[in-house]
Amino acid sequence: MSETELQDWLYETSLIGELKQLGLVTTLLELDNVAQDPTLTDVTFDWQRLLFAASILARSDKRAHLEASLRIATGAMLLPTSDPVRDTAAVLFDKLSNRRSVTLAEQRGRLKPHLESRLGVALRIEDQRRQLESSILLEATGERLSVNEFQFEFWQAAGQERAWLSASAPTASGKTFLVLKWLVDCIAIGKIRRVVYLAPTRALVSEIESSLMEVAAQAELDIEISSLPSAQKYADAEKTGKQCVFVFTQERLHLLANLLRDRINVDLVVVDEAHKIGDSQRGVILQDAIERLLRSSPNMRVMFVSPATQNPEVLLEDAPDTTPTIPIDSDVATVLQNIVVAHQVPAKPTKWALKFRHNEEYLPLGTLTLASKPNTLAKRLAFIAAAIGERGGTLVYANGAAEAEDVAEIISQLLPTAKEIDQELADLADLARKCVHKSYRLAPLVEAGIAFHYGNMPSLIRLEVERLFKTGKLKFLVCTSTLIEGVNLSCRTIVVRGPRKGKKTPMEPQDFWNLAGRAGRWGDEFQGNIICIDAADKRAWPSGVPQRTRYPIRRETDTALSKLDELAAYIEQRPAGVERDLGKVRAFEQVSAYLTTAYVRDRSLTAAPWAKRQPAANLQRLEQALAKATQGLELSAEIGVRNPGVSLLGLQRLLAFFQAYEGPPEDLLPAPSESDDAYHRFSNMMERINDNVLTVFRPSTLIPLHALTVLQWLKGFSLPTIIRKRIEYLQRRDGEVNIASVIRGTLEMIEGTARFLAPRYFSAYVDVLNQHLKAIDREDLIDSDLDIGVALELGVSTVTLRSLMELGMSRIGAVALYEVVALDDLDQAACIQWVVDRRDRLDSIGLPSILVREIRENVLKKTMAKE
Repeated sequence: MSETELQDWLYETSLIGELKQLGLVTTLLELDNVAQDPTLTDVTFDWQRLLFAASILARSDKRAHLEASLRIATGAMLLPTSDPVRDTAAVLFDKLSNRRSVTLAEQRGRLKPHLESRLGVALRIEDQRRQLESSILLEATGERLSVNEFQFEFWQAAGQERAWLSASAPTASGKTFLVLKWLVDCIAIGKIRRVVYLAPTRALVSEIESSLMEVAAQAELDIEISSLPSAQKYADAEKTGKQCVFVFTQERLHLLANLLRDRINVDLVVVDEAHKIGDSQRGVILQDAIERLLRSSPNMRVMFVSPATQNPEVLLEDAPDTTPTIPIDSDVATVLQNIVVAHQVPAKPTKWALKFRHNEEYLPLGTLTLASKPNTLAKRLAFIAAAIGERGGTLVYANGAAEAEDVAEIISQLLPTAKEIDQELADLADLARKCVHKSYRLAPLVEAGIAFHYGNMPSLIRLEVERLFKTGKLKFLVCTSTLIEGVNLSCRTIVVRGPRKGKKTPMEPQDFWNLAGRAGRWGDEFQGNIICIDAADKRAWPSGVPQRTRYPIRRETDTALSKLDELAAYIEQRPAGVERDLGKVRAFEQVSAYLTTAYVRDRSLTAAPWAKRQPAANLQRLEQALAKATQGLELSAEIGVRNPGVSLLGLQRLLAFFQAYEGPPEDLLPAPSESDDAYHRFSNMMERINDNVLTVFRPSTLIPLHALTVLQWLKGFSLPTIIRKRIEYLQRRDGEVNIASVIRGTLEMIEGTARFLAPRYFSAYVDVLNQHLKAIDREDLIDSDLDIGVALELGVSTVTLRSLMELGMSRIGAVALYEVVALDDLDQAACIQWVVDRRDRLDSIGLPSILVREIRENVLKKTMAKE
């Protein structure tokens, strides 16, 4: 019998019964208020046999075998066993390149310290050899870092100069941690000077920026880290030679490239959550961003990082022909993720039968008893979460912000009342009340030890929620799909019922497993549980609880190109007017805009990086469609480059509108936000964009609200002010209003309109208008000082506000501080001096404590660094 045959026999035949029992009893360790199934009473294990078998399975390269070995090691460490058994389990963890679990066991008192002193000579030598083989050397500090198999392979590959790299591994495998460590190490020894780190959402940008600052501080490295598209920061870094890392969304990268007129040079671009290149809304913008950087920095390296993908090598197909490429595809488990399904016991609404899933089989686990009868779906989710995750560290997945708030409210009523509110929780509640709204539902919930978390929340509040959940001060966190956008938040238990991505679309299996990967984060937990409620209900789970699967990577451009005839027809018909078929718009608008710009820029598609993957006949068909559609196009390719995702064909109709306008050209200009007619002009701009380019400000009846929100955001209004004005207007119009709903709706409109649609389409509007003004010799009307896209992205209108944000402050912090700063033209040095002059009075000027901390960390620290 070969070793492979032995491993298969052990897993499929010899150990099958014990692995099932181990799964059941180890899962029960993490669940509260569960009466175990009677069949699990007095279960015992032959640990000597199991650990020996596990050591054989640990040499396999099959995920199932390695997971079984990990299950045995975990059980031996967590169940009531002897010290020698736990020592052997620790050795087994080392064989699985899982040193962090050994360290965790020591921290939690499951393993006595100084394991090596208890090993025999041969085992000690073997243990030292394994530790060396599964560790990496940080050149900057000489420190050795224990890593898992994926991390070691990544580090080795990343060390090959010039190579493009595409790395994929499960959610809990420490990808981001290692990338940041590698990045800081390379910067410290001078291998890399200028980096762009791309993340798909602002939530992930905030997290990466914060984590990168922490890693750099640990290495005692002074580098410029910024998430703002600032030409000044880039110029300063070039002038001084200081290393810098820009952490951007793809949209912010385009804004910086616009400010620098594409004179941007970087050594490396890291693309996090790289599978998002297939996203229907932002995938094309991401692909365009990478290609735009490559045109200005032809020698840069590209590093793609994605969670559990089937085909990471696909992302390397567009690398230059002379560039080496390295795909890394890992599916090795570092922690256990246990699927538990919960069904109501017939005729007993407070009793819930739990079953553990082992492969395709569901095994009785025990019964959960609830304190009350859950008569709504929200109560089912809340009651079960509160009972089964009583110890804390529990994430609850909700299908939308409103549901998240409602479920959190119910859970808060089931928690014991604290005798005294923790000061950090009180500070977060104070921040929520003062910097969002006095009636924001988050504040009283936080004081009870629970919070909700969604993408439209202000970044400073969201980051503080994450921090306090990680420290255990927040026991429960009710989240939305922000978690499957890459936010690195771990927990012990996830509770979910009928997960959706968006309001109606059932979650894809790969997204479900990305979410599940948050349970039992490597180094923080040995295992995690995913509690799936009503798993047999087809309305909640149309395809059942998904089996483990991985993302198939497919660029959004490739998806559209696979429908060549439909795409070509869409391009040919696009000049006729605004497309009203939303299905076609979603499928083809962004890709057709991207193709049109490429064709106008190069007069051909053959120079595009992806062209080598397309048959010549397909390229010819597309070029014919584009030649027909762009006949008579007057706009320059530069306008298409500056405004990715916005169709030059639609913008040509906007230009035609400007050319036919019979009034004075001044009427077409956007007004400064301080102007009395700014609201009227913004409304007109939105209507012209809807009528000529694309109907993006929907519904058209809400254009007044869209315009008002954009204006208030651009003026630098605080969130409390914007929300208060909205509530007052609705109360005058309708009487009673749902304040929680208005707060959520306002946050959503700020994110969706003021920070996404308006920057994109207002920038394009201004670029087209400027071309028209030059053509009619009215360049005197062009405002060269204001980039409206950047202004809207940041939501600031004065030099002082922008300076504060460039110093690292959040928008809500900058706006709150600006309310007590008299001057609006302070540069960064002047802002620092203002704070220094008042450093002893910061606690007494009425700002929330968290904002005072932010000022000290982001403004005063720059003074201390200079000193």
